[in-house]
Amino acid sequence: MKSQANFEYQLRQIEKRRWQLWFLAFLLIILFASTVVILSYWGGSFPEAFSELANYNVIRFSLLILSVAFCVYIAEREMIFRRLGRRLLEEQVKTSWLNQKVEQVSALLQTGKAVNSVLDLKKVLDVILKAAFDLLAAGQGSIMLLNEKTNLLEIVNAYGLKPEIVAKARVKVGESVSGWVVQRGKPLLLGGDIDAGKYRNFSKKARFIQSAIVVPLKVKDRNIGVLSLSVGKSNKKFDKYDLNTAQVFAEQVSTAIVNSKLYEQSKKSQKKLTTLNKELADKNEKFKKTNAELKTANAELEKFNRLTVDRELEMVKLKEEIKKLRN
Repeated sequence: MKSQANFEYQLRQIEKRRWQLWFLAFLLIILFASTVVILSYWGGSFPEAFSELANYNVIRFSLLILSVAFCVYIAEREMIFRRLGRRLLEEQVKTSWLNQKVEQVSALLQTGKAVNSVLDLKKVLDVILKAAFDLLAAGQGSIMLLNEKTNLLEIVNAYGLKPEIVAKARVKVGESVSGWVVQRGKPLLLGGDIDAGKYRNFSKKARFIQSAIVVPLKVKDRNIGVLSLSVGKSNKKFDKYDLNTAQVFAEQVSTAIVNSKLYEQSKKSQKKLTTLNKELADKNEKFKKTNAELKTANAELEKFNRLTVDRELEMVKLKEEIKKLRN
């Protein structure tokens, strides 16, 4: 903004100098013309002493040369001022282009950071859509994704649209503009009235759309949705540069969706692994408990075996004593 104000100030200064130069030229031309007229019509009324000293033809010729020289000087200064003005305008265009590039890179860095750091898909899509919305100065914007169960496009994020429109919006693949883009996988740059015959079941919007961009969202070779941006009653019109920028944001949306799916799969795998670990831990505890019970039973069995052996030994001794008593 400061550079823009500086350019405007310099242009105003150049324009001011040009007007001052032309005003001075106007005054000098009037002065020279007045002098020539005076010398032509009233030269004979001057005193003889002055007439003897002054040669009117020489004076007229000198004034003519001075006028021509001054006109050349004015033309040269005008050319210099015009060159300065053109250079300033060229610098302004270059600076504006560089500022747009800086804003684009900044927005892409912001969205890239969100894609790599935020795991909530809705929050990531909101950041990306807001960045595209602000950078391209859109009036409305939305992200529509294909519902795999219903095979319909549904709005998952939006800016500048009424809540009832977001809630009710459902588009079949191949129908209207969004469905056409998803079916063919080609971006669209629209301006003014849309050819309704080109898009099946196209319904004219209640709001006026001056210009619009619709780009497909792709995961590998499959189209999964669209990114849409539009402007209403405004002097703004999207161009090919804006279309290319929107496609970059669309790629980030696709990347965010892939990351989200990978994260969800990772969460499911981690949950399954946690469940398996828990089941394994439970079985290990049961095994330890069973093993402890088996050890206790073995100890009791050994004790019982020892008692049985002792009793058998006692019976043998008792039989031997009875036998001795009989003898």
